[in-house]
Amino acid sequence: MSVAAAVIGLTFVTWFRLPEVSRGTLWAEDAAVFLAETISVGSWQSIVEPYAGYLHTIPRIVSAIAYTAGPIEGYAMLVTFLSCMTVAAIATGTYFLSGQLFQHKSYRLMVALIPVLVPVGPLEVLGNAANLHWYLLWLCPWLLIFEPRTWPVRAVLFVATLAAATTEIIVGIFLPLAIWEIVKRKNYAAPAALILGIGLQFLATVANPRYSEAPRLDSMDPLSVIYGFLLQPVGSIWETDADTMALNVVTFGGFAVAIPIIVIFGLLAYILTYGRAQWKVTALYALAAAASCWAAATVLNPSPELDFANFSKDDWLSKFTFFRYAAAPSMFLLALVPIACAVAEDKGVIGPNKTRYLAPVLLAVFLSNSYLQATPVRQTGPEWMTGVQTATVQCAADPSLTEAVIPVTPANWQVAVPCRLLPGK
Repeated sequence: MSVAAAVIGLTFVTWFRLPEVSRGTLWAEDAAVFLAETISVGSWQSIVEPYAGYLHTIPRIVSAIAYTAGPIEGYAMLVTFLSCMTVAAIATGTYFLSGQLFQHKSYRLMVALIPVLVPVGPLEVLGNAANLHWYLLWLCPWLLIFEPRTWPVRAVLFVATLAAATTEIIVGIFLPLAIWEIVKRKNYAAPAALILGIGLQFLATVANPRYSEAPRLDSMDPLSVIYGFLLQPVGSIWETDADTMALNVVTFGGFAVAIPIIVIFGLLAYILTYGRAQWKVTALYALAAAASCWAAATVLNPSPELDFANFSKDDWLSKFTFFRYAAAPSMFLLALVPIACAVAEDKGVIGPNKTRYLAPVLLAVFLSNSYLQATPVRQTGPEWMTGVQTATVQCAADPSLTEAVIPVTPANWQVAVPCRLLPGK
């Protein structure tokens, strides 16, 4: 009962981070790919369909449920709600899974707060199925390090890890951790599922390649990758308004991200200086996971908008924005906070009593500063309900029409919905 209550409560915490218009607006692949193929292939048959070179198990399940659970006009709201619920379930899961590392509930609570309140979340990744893979990327190492004691728990871990691995291909960065868990700790359930999931992703890539030719790994300026890491995963923890960040960079240069850099690397230095071997390894792994996620996403998806090393003043003011690629790395960097608190308790800085709960309260207060984002991408629509109403009128006015096109966000994305599915048919 307490688990269900936590998931429900956190679902609404994430839900209200989004403006009302955003909740009723579909994002890109949620309409043009997942809904379209749910309609054309079938609600459950479409789950195994690859797209852009890999599988998307969890987003397709969300789409299938939203499509079958209500009328087509409610599809957007249902996708948003189910996506928020998935993030809430991930947060609740990491609370329990992190017990493998953190003995006290206060530090596990901090871990659970991170996916729900990560500052960059509402800008692009929160509340849509297409970007749930970033949250599953965060969940993956917590699944891998947990040692189950019973077969039912092993089964749950296996299924959850397989779902994560068949949703996000970048989980391959955790393959060394999976192998280490198998060889050193004889922990098999989640690591075996990760290996199986990566294998299935490989088969999907072979069957439906993402690229017509192998991407050039040198297409991104190495400095742009480094600058981007400091500006996006690190900088977005402190400032999530892209216009403000761009103006600060133009005005102050690198000093625009000085504070978050000092905080993040200060926490890392503290852990490496005073922490036990367990905490040092965990902190370094969190940093490596953040850097690997960012590098993999940006190097494999090069874009002029990511070429920060060659930005002019006008580029900063007109092109700079925060990218979805920053979400998972930011979460791994924020994990340094509970790790540093655990080190502080080991050193006697934090007492073993109720004062432990001051740390998660302070973290929640800090992260809540960006609870209501300035410019979520979907906050200007077009709203799905309005699109369905327009499509319904079009189909009613022209009996020869078999489908109507409904626009979604970002611009130039759309989905063709059969007239038979529209209200009144």
